[in-house]
Amino acid sequence: MGFTVTAEREELFTQIPNWFIQNHLPSANGNFVKVYLYLEMACQYPQRTGALSISILADRMECTENDILRALRYWEREGLMSLSEKDGEITAVSLCEPLSAEAETTRAEALRTDAPPAETARAETLQADVPPAETARDIPAAAAAEVNVPDRQTYTPLQAEAFLKDEEINRTITAIEELLGSPVTPAHLQLILYFMCDVGFSSELLITLYETALKKGKRQPGYIEAIGIQWAGKGITTPEQAREEAAAFSGKYALVTRALGINRSLAPAERAIIDGWEAYHFSDSIIDEACRRTVLQTGDTDLRYVSRILEGWHSQHVISLKDVEKCDEAFRRQKKNSAAPRKSTARKNQFQSFPQRAYSQGDFDSLERRLLQGQKN
Repeated sequence: MGFTVTAEREELFTQIPNWFIQNHLPSANGNFVKVYLYLEMACQYPQRTGALSISILADRMECTENDILRALRYWEREGLMSLSEKDGEITAVSLCEPLSAEAETTRAEALRTDAPPAETARAETLQADVPPAETARDIPAAAAAEVNVPDRQTYTPLQAEAFLKDEEINRTITAIEELLGSPVTPAHLQLILYFMCDVGFSSELLITLYETALKKGKRQPGYIEAIGIQWAGKGITTPEQAREEAAAFSGKYALVTRALGINRSLAPAERAIIDGWEAYHFSDSIIDEACRRTVLQTGDTDLRYVSRILEGWHSQHVISLKDVEKCDEAFRRQKKNSAAPRKSTARKNQFQSFPQRAYSQGDFDSLERRLLQGQKN
């Protein structure tokens, strides 16, 4: 079902006041801003946009229908839109007259001090003190962010109530509660709203985030947030991309990247080399030692050099680090023996074995006289 878009002001051009840029644009999700600006234009130039609906907006904004719904709910909560609904569907959107700066300040204070009780148990959890983000240990080193990630904010009960009207958010919370085996805590609820409403994670991607952390035995919100921010910074938007990223920092891949000091995702060709080591059935300690020697001997992270070391150890039937030490000792002995001076073992020939005669000066004089007499004759 489509809906109409109207505005309380009549203008011949799309005007965005400075208060919107100052007070709303910096903190709003990028997709939310796109929807708002597009609807602003639709009010002034309906012939340009034609009839609108959730699905049409999703196609034009290149996002999901749930993203459009979240955007409309967001601006409704901010007081910039009024939504008309029938049978659970939005039938009309009205852009409201902007509040003055003073009214904005008064409204913000009212939300902080006079917020009505939440209607759901999940919203009520936000009234409790939200613990600060936990310091997570063993969090993978973050690579340089390629995408700007919105700053974390704390949602009020009124804001949570508006977000919890979204079916996708409710479905995601239910799925995460099943993974955790317990109702979400205030910290987890804040985290879910942050990634879905501000960062723009889909339900499937956020569930994958929790699955990844729980597989590592981690359920602290701080740890989960750190991984999620890394994914967002790298532009990860699908569960498939997330699983591939997680695989690069788990198992043998994590061991190798840590030992070689590689702070990036491994390329498919590099993973293929590491996968080939499975045929040797080496323990993690032996692979770690091969990586360590590669760095010390080459000053590089050449996986092919690591492969040559492992191949050599495999041919010598190495199964433990003690066997590696034995190989090192055998190599040192061989090198020492090859460097020692060799004694001549050549056999003497018959001429060398013939005993040499000793001649006196008288013998030389007699030989000289005989030679002179022979010349005279």
